[in-house]
Amino acid sequence: AEALDAARPAGGAAFSDPGFVAFSIDLYDGILRYEALAGPTEEAGNVDGKVSPELEGIGAPKATEEAMTHARESITSDTDHSQYDIPIIINEPVLRLLAAFQEKFAGVISRGLSRSGRYMPMIQRIFEEEGLPKDLAQIALIESSFLTHARSPMQAHGIWQFMPRTGRQYGLSSNAIVDERSDPEKSTRAAARHLSYLHELFGDWYLAMAAYNAGEGKILRAMQRTGARDFWQLAATGAIRPQTVNYVPAVIAATLIAHNPLHYGIEVEYESPLEFETVYLDRPVQLQHLTDGDEISLEALKRLNPELRAAVVPRQPEGYALKIPMGSRPSILLAYAAAPTAVFTAPRRHVVRRGETLARIARRYRVSVTALASANSISRKAKLARGRVLAVPGRSLVQTASVKKPRQIGKSQTRVAAVSKRKAPAPRNARSYRVSRGDTLYRIAMRHGTTVARIMAVNSLPPRATIRPGDRIKIPSRSR
Repeated sequence: AEALDAARPAGGAAFSDPGFVAFSIDLYDGILRYEALAGPTEEAGNVDGKVSPELEGIGAPKATEEAMTHARESITSDTDHSQYDIPIIINEPVLRLLAAFQEKFAGVISRGLSRSGRYMPMIQRIFEEEGLPKDLAQIALIESSFLTHARSPMQAHGIWQFMPRTGRQYGLSSNAIVDERSDPEKSTRAAARHLSYLHELFGDWYLAMAAYNAGEGKILRAMQRTGARDFWQLAATGAIRPQTVNYVPAVIAATLIAHNPLHYGIEVEYESPLEFETVYLDRPVQLQHLTDGDEISLEALKRLNPELRAAVVPRQPEGYALKIPMGSRPSILLAYAAAPTAVFTAPRRHVVRRGETLARIARRYRVSVTALASANSISRKAKLARGRVLAVPGRSLVQTASVKKPRQIGKSQTRVAAVSKRKAPAPRNARSYRVSRGDTLYRIAMRHGTTVARIMAVNSLPPRATIRPGDRIKIPSRSR
């Protein structure tokens, strides 16, 4: 990508220039050959043209003549045309996809648009900041149906279905603990910049969409072989896969529906935009130790932080920005002050040999196939190339943080101290407990089915509190 950017003439040669097309192909192929010498790697881009599993049928959409007529009439009677900010061309492929979306895939489109309510304000804000048309947001509907954990057999992941290598090019980390391709905001920023690059490369939004789906290398080579100069010419040659041929019409059809869903017969109940605040935590802890069983649930934290594959806050030098429910900062920071530190063993490395499978490697290292596949962002049934290096996850170990000498928690420490002065009302049915030798707040909480945060709150304990044998503390009623 950087090489092609650097090679583009200062004036920005368009792809109507055959010389630049040929040069781009030669340069791109040279880059791939060079990378092949360095070891196994995936081609940049989204290698095999994937879409949301629910929409896989768009590779060969079927629509009756009656459905096509209905789709054509829907477009004719739609008065929303002036509001689009991407080119809208109505032709037979677009009509066929629109008809399929109105009938066979109506439920899928409805659910996807409903989910889009969580993320659309954020997506449109980022696209505006990056100078992109906001209607490109519907690419995510086709790619993933706005599912943060959507995964393709080709290792693409997240709302924007980034391949591991392309994600890394745009700063998205992917390892056994964190996969930022599932982070809605970070992946949206990356998608915006990737789309900007593709538009810069091709000078056309339809070709940019096709390249987003299939990879720019495949589109460049297909254009060289066929002499096609725009997407519709290229689609007519049969040089690209059916899924990519129908991908651009699908985005156009999705954009038509998204602007006026009821007009096209799609009922949508938009989910509310995600609301959260952020705390910076500078040591790893399990998310479950930040919950209180009531207002702050593990599910809520996972939903706000889908990039955390192991449900553990990772260690980062500047502190990890954890998204939490609005108004939960005091409780979260109290729980964090007393939570045990999660410690992970360093992943081992395994070089794939001829004929090896994930199952065989998993048995050798005594890990599950699911854990091994997840650590490497691949499918459980993925075929492994000889020489590929796999990360083999180790078992996570949790150490109980000392309550007598708690860790300094950086940016959050002063906030915890301030919060701890506020006394919480004692819950009903709280019972008294006498501290025994060897007890810690964590052990007491686990024994009584509650959390450290709730014990600290009901006893108005500061984060540096020390408990001793013989002390009496209140135990809140068991969490439900």
